[in-house]
Amino acid sequence: MASSILVLITKPPYGYEEAFAGTRLGLGMLSSGNVEKCSILLVGDGTLNAIATQRPEAVRMPSNMEALQDMTDFDSKVYCVRSDLEERVGDVKTLGFIEMIDWETARKVLAEHEMVTTF
Repeated sequence: MASSILVLITKPPYGYEEAFAGTRLGLGMLSSGNVEKCSILLVGDGTLNAIATQRPEAVRMPSNMEALQDMTDFDSKVYCVRSDLEERVGDVKTLGFIEMIDWETARKVLAEHEMVTTF
């Protein structure tokens, strides 16, 4: 088993199961003790998960915001590629616990983990 895993989320928070499943995988891996380190990286349409003004109740969907926040309870990092988010929605308020990074830093984050899984 890998000692570190990066969950790469590429899908938006609503309308697809992938973002929901990816955040729960990260939490499950951490809470079960199966890995020492688990981080989440939001890229492409997955960066929409970082927007602070989401209203999941408007679309009657469960929120990924709480699960992403719960990752920090395990001292895990949640990263978002700023240029991908800005390309989609411009300059918006993001969840305060998410670390906004550029693609150069994202490549370093990818290299820091033994295993990467994509949602």
